[in-house]
Amino acid sequence: MIVSSIQAHYPTTPEWQRQWSSLEQTDKLPALVWSALHLGLLFSRWVLSTALTERAQAPQTWPVCEQCGHRHRSKGFRTRQVKTLIGVVR
Repeated sequence: MIVSSIQAHYPTTPEWQRQWSSLEQTDKLPALVWSALHLGLLFSRWVLSTALTERAQAPQTWPVCEQCGHRHRSKGFRTRQVKTLIGVVR
């Protein structure tokens, strides 16, 4: 089944496992749709979080300030979370 082949590529967090179990155990179409929607949102948050982490770790050339002429600089990594259309992304 395609679902089991996809499952091998997902993170193994408790939230993922709960949603996969819910998807596998349900036999009603509305519950199956609901589980699939939740899995899609989890996947979207995971993709977005991974992309943001990769971008944050990439080398950055900071621009020069138009007012003072000094180069901008990073203040370092800080943990953040943003509430988006697909949920909270960390």
